[in-house]
Amino acid sequence: MMVSKAEELFSLLKNKPIVIWGARMTGMGFLRFSKSHSLNVINFIDSDPALLGKKVNNTIVREPRDLVDLKRINPDLVIIIAVSLKEDEIIKALKTMDFVERDFVLYSDYCDVFYTIDIVGTCNLRCASCAYSIDGQKASKGLMSFEDFKLVISKMKSEVSIVTHVSLYNWGEPFLHPELNKIINYLHDNGIAAAVSSNLSIASGEQIKKVIRSSPEYLKVSLSGYYPDVYDTTHAGGDINLVKSNLYRIRYFIDKFGADTLVDVNYHLYTNNNGKNLQKMQELCNELDFSLSTVNSLVMPLERVMDYCDGKEDIKTKELNKILPVTIDEGISVVSDFKSDICPFKNNQININYDLTVPVCCTVFDRKNTIVSENYLEMTLDDINLGKKKIEICKKCMDIGLPAYNMGFNRSGWDEIASQKVSSDI
Repeated sequence: MMVSKAEELFSLLKNKPIVIWGARMTGMGFLRFSKSHSLNVINFIDSDPALLGKKVNNTIVREPRDLVDLKRINPDLVIIIAVSLKEDEIIKALKTMDFVERDFVLYSDYCDVFYTIDIVGTCNLRCASCAYSIDGQKASKGLMSFEDFKLVISKMKSEVSIVTHVSLYNWGEPFLHPELNKIINYLHDNGIAAAVSSNLSIASGEQIKKVIRSSPEYLKVSLSGYYPDVYDTTHAGGDINLVKSNLYRIRYFIDKFGADTLVDVNYHLYTNNNGKNLQKMQELCNELDFSLSTVNSLVMPLERVMDYCDGKEDIKTKELNKILPVTIDEGISVVSDFKSDICPFKNNQININYDLTVPVCCTVFDRKNTIVSENYLEMTLDDINLGKKKIEICKKCMDIGLPAYNMGFNRSGWDEIASQKVSSDI
């Protein structure tokens, strides 16, 4: 009788102390798996300073160097590398601390498909770096029905042994879905952790209340400033004062309902917001006990960057490039040593649009020549993965090195370039 991957993983880890390297969504999904199988997770490990010392799903996050002491105290410690990207970087870090292969387990060896469901096919903002800001873009609009969502989850569970988490966003704004709370509840009913991302420029306290009451494991809030004059330049159509008010609402409802949700404010860095605006937003996050993670802003989607590389720079990309901490050319150059023949966006992720179409990866937006399946429910996982190999845009993307660019590899290199730029946020 064949043993499932879930059973194999459980057998490997039972009765052993476990630390999870990766305190965001993949790690949270594994923690849910661990709790359902009575495994002994003692800590998260993460290199992001925004998370250190915080409780993520009621489990403390410690820094990588603490692993040496944890191993000394727990000789049979097992390290689960639970990330969807950047596994190689973590393995290198472990080896520099004299850990060997028997000390760690790649979660992706057992849970080798990570799912994203873009339940909303539109957004209420037109952020400068996002695909929705492109003039003339004819994006399909709509919502995934709750019935279709249930069918999608059922198919996922029938095709893979382990589904521990689902991200409910890609390009769209999930808080626009009137049944978002039901969708989160349904995932939890199926033993699956839920990740949500929002611009939080949502004028509905009731929607926020319902969502937090459902306690998604992870809520990423994307913004790019503290004061309106700066925020409005890069989050067009949003209201930062409404966003800040909603952050207070979220804190109130987390406390009221005892929600176990990590709120991660994802601060997009530009040369016009990386001084006093960033400082004020950090102060607000400290007050609310939310994490704040900074990211050097990118130009998206994939097609837009490829056009730029072909010399077809649109006016919005040209203007955006002026305030990026790291320009497109600089970003591609700084990750040149990280180019690979393997694309993690394509190889281990399945992205499903609100209308059940399946794009080759999460970085493409134009549906022309990027859709692998017209209906996820009608095509097997094997056929979807075979179809990905036929998408011609992938070769050009790999040749340029855009997977490494989109993942922001070599963060220290990015930060070094950014530090040399003059900030207008003083």
